[in-house]
Amino acid sequence: MRCALALTIAAVLAGSAHAGDDPVRLRLGTLAVDGSRYMQDILALAKEIEHRTRGSVLLEWRPNGQLGDDVALAKRVLAGTLDGGGFTETGLIAIAPEMDVWRYPGLFQTYDDVDRATAALDARIRELFDKRGTVFVMWADLGFAHVFSSARISSLRDVLLRAANWLPLPLDSTLTRAVANGSAKAWSLPPLFVLAMGAKPHSMSNLRYRYVVGGLVISRAAWARLDAEQQATVRDVCREWEPRLRARWRKETERGVAALRKAGLVIHVPTGAEVTAFLESSAKRRTEHATHAKIDELVALIVAAIEPRRD
Repeated sequence: MRCALALTIAAVLAGSAHAGDDPVRLRLGTLAVDGSRYMQDILALAKEIEHRTRGSVLLEWRPNGQLGDDVALAKRVLAGTLDGGGFTETGLIAIAPEMDVWRYPGLFQTYDDVDRATAALDARIRELFDKRGTVFVMWADLGFAHVFSSARISSLRDVLLRAANWLPLPLDSTLTRAVANGSAKAWSLPPLFVLAMGAKPHSMSNLRYRYVVGGLVISRAAWARLDAEQQATVRDVCREWEPRLRARWRKETERGVAALRKAGLVIHVPTGAEVTAFLESSAKRRTEHATHAKIDELVALIVAAIEPRRD
C-alpha cells in the first residue's frame, strides 16, 4: 500500500514538475512566409512541443525574415542575441561551412537518396554544429532546386549556360532579387520559392539540379536553459515530426509545380544523354571542389550512403 502510494505521489510530482515554473521561451527567426504551408507546420510543431512539455517550453517564431535574412539570423544565433532559427542552406552554411557539401549539383537524384544520406551523416552533422556552440535539432526539407528560364528551354546545355552566373549562388536575397527584377534570365530554385516570389518563368527543366537542405538550430546557451527532460522531449517530438514534415512539404512541392504549370509554365524534359553528361560533369567538378574545400570525406560518406540503392 505504501509502495503504491509512493509511486502515485512520484507520478503526480513528475507530471507537475514545471507547473510552478515560468516557461522557457525560445525566440526563433525564419524566412518562412506567414500563412504558408512551411509556417503552418512550424507553428504546429511548436504547439506539439508546448503540449508535450506541459507548457514549459514555448517556441516563439518570427516569420517573414523579420529578424533578418539567413546569414543575419545565423550571426545573431552565434553571437547569442537570438535563441535559434529555422534555416535554409544559407544559414546552415553560415554556422557550419561544411554544410556546403549538400549543395553539389547532381549529387542527389531522388528523395530516397536524400533520406539515406541525411540519416547516414546525422550524427556527424550534429557534431559539426556542436563545435560551433549550437544544437542541430532537426532536418527540414526544402526540396530539389530545378532550373527555370524566362525563355523557352531548347536544351539542357543551353539553359545551364544561360544560368551559369546564378547557379553557384546559395539561396539568398541576391539570387531572389535577381529573379524578381529580371536580371537573371535562368536560375535554380525550389519550385515553392518561385511560386512564393510570384515569379512567372516561361520554362522549367524537370532535371533535379540539386537538393536544398534546411534545419532547426538552437544556440547551446538557449538549449542549456532547458532541463534534461525538456531537451529529451523536444528531441523526441522533432524526431517524430521530421519524416511527417518532409512528406508534407514534398507533396506541397508537387502541388506547387502543378500550380506553376496551370499558370503557363512549360516543362522541359532533357534527353537521357543530356542527363548522363550532366551527372558525369557534375561528379568530376564535385571531386575537384570537395578536395580543395577539404570536405571530400563528407562527400564520400554521402556517396557511400546512396550508391547501394542505385545499383
